[in-house]
Amino acid sequence: MKKLYFTIASFLIAGTTFGQTIANAGMESWRTGAAGTAPVVPIQAPNQWFGFDSIVVSYGQLFGSIIGAGSDWHQQIFEETTFKNGGVASARVMTETQDVIGAMPGILSNAKIDVDLGILSGGGDPMSAVLYDGGTAVTERPTTVSAWVAYFPGPDTTTGLPGTDEGVLTAQALATVGAVSDSVVGTGTFNIAPSASFTQITANIVYGTTDYAVHTLRIIFASSGGAGSALDSSILYVDDVSYTGVPQSVRNVAGNVEVVRVFPNPASGKLYLSSAKHAGYTFSLVSVSGQAVASQQLTGADQVDISDMAAGLYLYVVTDKNGNTLQRGKVSVF
Repeated sequence: MKKLYFTIASFLIAGTTFGQTIANAGMESWRTGAAGTAPVVPIQAPNQWFGFDSIVVSYGQLFGSIIGAGSDWHQQIFEETTFKNGGVASARVMTETQDVIGAMPGILSNAKIDVDLGILSGGGDPMSAVLYDGGTAVTERPTTVSAWVAYFPGPDTTTGLPGTDEGVLTAQALATVGAVSDSVVGTGTFNIAPSASFTQITANIVYGTTDYAVHTLRIIFASSGGAGSALDSSILYVDDVSYTGVPQSVRNVAGNVEVVRVFPNPASGKLYLSSAKHAGYTFSLVSVSGQAVASQQLTGADQVDISDMAAGLYLYVVTDKNGNTLQRGKVSVF
């Protein structure tokens, strides 16, 4: 068993890239500007990151006569220097009621953001009109995206109490497939529940195919959209974004589906594992320093006692009875 632990730990540590490799991942440097003309609305964004509020304000005012808009437009991304995980600042991303459009989630992405004018001018859902271009260039195959976040849902319009709104983190791995240069071949999402302090979250990227080399990692944070209805004044704080990856030659990253659901993440006390197909599957948990902390056969509805584990980041791997890797990811223990 000791030899097995060592093999798993070596495979995880050697095959995974650690470190903050995303430009301005700590939201430390910012730029300011303005959008619209009547009225002019101040706009902020972290350098190398982009928001959707400038698009909403500019096009909302431009097509105001078509959609019957007035002048009630708002900034949605702010530099926050007093509430942060580390460094000098975090990003405060807010859901705001944008004139007649209604409650609009704030969006923060490492990809440039634009909008499909046909959908917008036709009165369609503004969120379905959002377009993304680019992201962070990568040479490895991304497997996870993590960030330190805090979330405060806006008030329920009926009760006045905090509502059921949640934020969401979306990660997309892009590759060139045929004539399409930015095909999404891998996706990971994480619904961000309320938390009064910064907590590290992780979205595990699941690949539909690993036949193509990934060239870009796209990361999108939204202040609403994880669960419930978008509520005015929902606030998502984002800081210290990072990702892990494996060499492009590793083809069995997360397989074609997420074979085992690992939750919650972050976790405390117990970690739960759910799998429909589990014959011969093994779940192994390893610290980032390479120490094996848990390993067990799966039965379909399992749990791992993590109450004695030190707080921090841990890696996991799911293997079949022949030792083939079916899924990898990471989980935070607090």
